[in-house]
Amino acid sequence: MNLQAITVTNAIGVTILVVLFISSALVRQRRKLSDRVFSAMIGITIAACICETVSFWVDGMTFKGARSISITASTILYAMNVTLCFMWCIYVDLRLYKQKSRIKKYYSYLAIPSVILILALIPNMKLGYLFSLDENNIYHRQPLGYLYFFSVFIYLGLSVIVRYRYYKGTHKAKFFPIWMFITPILLGSTLQLFFYGISLVWCSIAIALAGTYMSLQNELSYIDPLTQLYNRNYLDHILSDIARRGAHVGGIMIDIDFFKSINDMYGHSTGDKALVNASEIIRNAKPQKSVAVRFAGDEFIIISEAESEFELVNIEKSLRNQLIKFNNEGRTEYQLSFSMGKIIFNGERTIDSFLNEMDDNMYTEKRKKHCRSTA
Repeated sequence: MNLQAITVTNAIGVTILVVLFISSALVRQRRKLSDRVFSAMIGITIAACICETVSFWVDGMTFKGARSISITASTILYAMNVTLCFMWCIYVDLRLYKQKSRIKKYYSYLAIPSVILILALIPNMKLGYLFSLDENNIYHRQPLGYLYFFSVFIYLGLSVIVRYRYYKGTHKAKFFPIWMFITPILLGSTLQLFFYGISLVWCSIAIALAGTYMSLQNELSYIDPLTQLYNRNYLDHILSDIARRGAHVGGIMIDIDFFKSINDMYGHSTGDKALVNASEIIRNAKPQKSVAVRFAGDEFIIISEAESEFELVNIEKSLRNQLIKFNNEGRTEYQLSFSMGKIIFNGERTIDSFLNEMDDNMYTEKRKKHCRSTA
């Protein structure tokens, strides 16, 4: 066991995480629950790197208090191991579904194994059935202690299942780099599982968190910061893919009627609020396997796996129903109205003509509304 190597490895992990924490705090725009969970994961990993270094340094030491330090440090490490992987599952769910209700619904039950494993550590401090210290204060992992390593693999596997089910049920870009997190941990945990005396797990987790964070920054280039819908960059990406595959899709272009009047009458901050409201309406109305994009200004586009214009008509009806619901709620001083243009892309026309025809159809409806308003 090379104490200097272990100390350096964990020091590198702590350094990576401190830089990551500062960087994530600087660019974070909103204190979302997922942000707080990610920050907590960073904090736990920093503490674990320090704790593991201490446990290795006191291993085999016989000074007064060394045994208590060793038992306490090892107990904390086992608890952190389980806690961090459970929090990773919560983080994955929050990043993908963005629903706190899902956390209460599912993860209160999924937390039970973690709670049991953590509570089992308390009597182990006396009984030593998970890990023990001999008369020379040397650490020994017991067979039951391997349950804690296996719990890591189980929770990591669960996060993969959550991600798979999410992307299977939605037509969304696979931005979430789950393997960037899992791969380093699997390698580090497997090596440390079979070769006691090397320290790889927590430094691997530090690398995994940093890799995950950096990869997630790619998502920011595809998300409109105001409406949280996809932006024009992402639309160009998926349209290129559609053209390459010759896919059969439908498109609906949406424009907010009299948006300039809302800006002029209530101010630009209220105009921004109207854009957010419009994006919520679109998000609630669109089919599951579709993509909503803020195209430009107050224009939006829905790209759906529609096989016929009938399906687009149903999406249009859903949008109008959501509009009626929103306006009837009276939450704002303004009423929202959409002009829409729809078209089917069957691979025979170009992407430019697909967008232009949507735009022309939308403006046909918009001109009729403006003519009525000035009549």
